Amino acid sequence: MAGQSEKFHTNRRAFIMWPGRELIVSSVGCDISHNQMFSNLGVAPSDVPRFMEIIPRGYFMDGEVCVYQGYDMTPGAVWEITPAGAMIVHDFLPALCHEFKLNCDTNLYLGVRVGVVGQVWDKIRKTKIGDFSRTQ
Repeated sequence: MAGQSEKFHTNRRAFIMWPGRELIVSSVGCDISHNQMFSNLGVAPSDVPRFMEIIPRGYFMDGEVCVYQGYDMTPGAVWEITPAGAMIVHDFLPALCHEFKLNCDTNLYLGVRVGVVGQVWDKIRKTKIGDFSRTQ
């Protein structure tokens, strides 16, 4: 299963939507975790869980975008975008579309279900970027 996780982490482009900053995006082929990205941005390790609860983050892979908030690592827990997080995602949509060459028909997932560490987790709350944009 480690190979599946490594492939996922190197094939996806991780990003953070931190209000007041530009979209923060990992490099192509980089397997950096969101935890490490927050640390690289100066967040103290003890504060990372709180930041992961309130700041939307996600990834782009295979022509789709998945965004979420959360830190509960219990298998079956759901990390999904809150109403406040949805407003942040909406604000960052133009930057996401520009960075990843997205359009209104691109699939957008608004959460994940926590699975076993080392496996790829299920995406949930599927919509289209155009539909999401119109609801905010």
